Amino acid sequence: MAKKLYLSAAAHQYDNPTACPIKCGENIHCKAYMDLVETRMREQGVEVQRGYRDTVGTAAMVNRVAQANKWGADLYYVAHTNAGGGRYSLTLCWSDTASQKKAAVMGKYRKCIKTHKVRVRTDLYEIRKTKMPCLYDELFFHDNAADCAWFHSGGMEQLAEETVQALCELLEVSYVPPITKRPESEAPFKPTPPKAGDKVVLNKSKLYLASTGKTHVIRSGTYYVYDGICLRGRYRITNKPTRVGKTPIALNVSGWAEI
Repeated sequence: MAKKLYLSAAAHQYDNPTACPIKCGENIHCKAYMDLVETRMREQGVEVQRGYRDTVGTAAMVNRVAQANKWGADLYYVAHTNAGGGRYSLTLCWSDTASQKKAAVMGKYRKCIKTHKVRVRTDLYEIRKTKMPCLYDELFFHDNAADCAWFHSGGMEQLAEETVQALCELLEVSYVPPITKRPESEAPFKPTPPKAGDKVVLNKSKLYLASTGKTHVIRSGTYYVYDGICLRGRYRITNKPTRVGKTPIALNVSGWAEI
């Protein structure tokens, strides 16, 4: 029987502002992150539910917990981002030893952020009211501009994949790495693929937050191919030719575009 995973992305009544390089918010980028986690966990053969995506505030938490409890999920996973000037990731859990050990597994796979912490919280509704174990991630600090830029330039994908590895271990499911390159027979024919520095003109086009997922903003204007590397049909682009190929990536990439 397939394992059951319930996913709950941040759904604040009033979305928290962030220091992201594009128009964003905690709810927005946590949804984009959870889209990646959901897709990858389904690929692992896990049953996944994400109810009440457009509900916010207390109603969102109450409805999600009730749905997960009725469904009989094996694990309930929450994703938020933090504020207050820190530079670490954090997993919150119930006070029993078993829950703390499960939270430590998240830290075991959290390699893209230098420091990971586990803390007990028994006052948070989703941790307190779920019948199954609940792990509540604060992925990074969204009031730090450098970390926000990193998140929107590949960090989101790294965090999501590390989470998928941890969730697979927690659910006792064999982890299957992602396929990063499509078979040649499925690849679209592009006689002259974009290369670094090529001009890209957007006309009310989608500028994505990540190489996968649906979350995007609409942009018009002239951009430039950042490095010419194609991931899942999308390319990193930047808004100035002087930023092409310049590091760190997080501070010089505007987003992802389908060219």
